[in-house]
Amino acid sequence: MPTESPNLVCVSCLEANLLEEIKVSRCPECSKLYCMHFASNIDPAKCTSCLSEVTLHKEVVTKTYEHYNEETDVVIVYKRRAKSIRLEGMDWLFAQRKIKDISDDSLELAIEYHRQLLFNGLIAEREQRRLKHIHRNAGVPLPAQSAQKDSATTATTTTKVTKTIKSTKAAATADGALKAMIAKGLDAKQIQALLQAVMGPPVATK
Repeated sequence: MPTESPNLVCVSCLEANLLEEIKVSRCPECSKLYCMHFASNIDPAKCTSCLSEVTLHKEVVTKTYEHYNEETDVVIVYKRRAKSIRLEGMDWLFAQRKIKDISDDSLELAIEYHRQLLFNGLIAEREQRRLKHIHRNAGVPLPAQSAQKDSATTATTTTKVTKTIKSTKAAATADGALKAMIAKGLDAKQIQALLQAVMGPPVATK
């Protein structure tokens, strides 16, 4: 038996949508209304129920080469590093399959939409946050780093996972609900009381 989808429009945004700027939209995937608190963090044009199952993997791949010079009897070791970025998740796979069915005009529109969203929105916001972080930590001394010695291994490839960001539907829905309660004016104690009423008292562990 299918479960009923959660309400994706909070009271605060529903009231503000009648008087102020547009804070309620309709998802092109499920055709349901959703407010800014339940908009997908990956693409605000969709709701959290339709676009949230995506995982980002960022890795640094290092390949070490060893070159032996017979004339000088010297072994030279050098390294090459590359950044690897991979996306996974059901919503990412769905988007990949959807692209093949898009018309030429729709494809051009989608490219320009995401280009503007990327450069004028997302990247600009990331750079502003990065500058604030740099200024905030300008006077913080860096820890001493020990010198690394190159290993004499022929063509060895190592992968270092630098970051993994995972988005799930449950986490996105919970985050939207929390933002909606904050927008409604609830304080931390009221929010905690509501969560306890829904989840029940904590279970004692031995």
